Amino acid sequence: MDGPSLANGAAAGGNTAFADFLRDRRQHLDPASVGLPVGRRRRTPGLRREEVAQLADIGTAWYTALEQGRDVRPSDQVLANLARALRLTAVERDHLFTLAGRRPPARLEGASDGVDAQSLALLRRLEPDPAYIVDARWDVLAWNQGAADLFRFDAAAPAYGRNMLWRYFTRSPMPEERADWNATARALASIFRGQSAAHANDPRFRDLIDDLLAASETFRRVWPGQEVRALCAGRKWVNHPVRGRQEYDFVPLALPSMPGASLMVYLACPPAAASGTAGNGTAGNGTAASGNPAEDAAAGDAA
Repeated sequence: MDGPSLANGAAAGGNTAFADFLRDRRQHLDPASVGLPVGRRRRTPGLRREEVAQLADIGTAWYTALEQGRDVRPSDQVLANLARALRLTAVERDHLFTLAGRRPPARLEGASDGVDAQSLALLRRLEPDPAYIVDARWDVLAWNQGAADLFRFDAAAPAYGRNMLWRYFTRSPMPEERADWNATARALASIFRGQSAAHANDPRFRDLIDDLLAASETFRRVWPGQEVRALCAGRKWVNHPVRGRQEYDFVPLALPSMPGASLMVYLACPPAAASGTAGNGTAGNGTAASGNPAEDAAAGDAA
């Protein structure tokens, strides 16, 4: 968690202003705004410390030390995670970095050029349901806070950091995903195969394919196939950082203003509607629109 601080900035360690700001923002955050039940046992307003820690993907003891003003120095990544978890505005995020003695990052609002204002407004209106916009290359262009929490999107991510193909093919499967990993990989490749054919002369697509072939043994195995599928709606299991493993219905919606792009909306399934496939790390059998679990899993993992 160590990192260089500004020469004239106040370090987080021992900085009561930093601790006070964290505590104030936590206490002003409505649990319902992050999808948490209010509950009868909440005797104080806002979120609990452990809930903020979970949303920020850090340990509760670490967050508690920060909020108590102890001599710890959070990295830029931890500060960015805290800003996301606490739903800070751009101005508040910059203030958090400054109080921690760090240089505020360049302002990126979770959207790239080419996303119209109406689509961004729709993303905000869909809160707290996770939603994001993905282009034909499967780069995530914009997202709401629900999607940031669920999928750990980061506006300052490195190259391919928000590309859904790269995120899938360059990671190792979780234990619950292993049974369907190869089938899902083939389905992902078949969806992208059809989409990329329309951009055969685009060097961005060629670069992504070449880099995936170099980085992923799984992609090298499935990409030479000839099967083509469509991106469709379905149901899948996702590990939420606070609520744990949860089933979602996902729906891709075409955006006429952005050819090839889709708005992906995730709707949490109520417990009574769960398909009973907790052991399947991708999609619910018999519950998705296509009727093909591997294809539905691929649609959810990729888009």
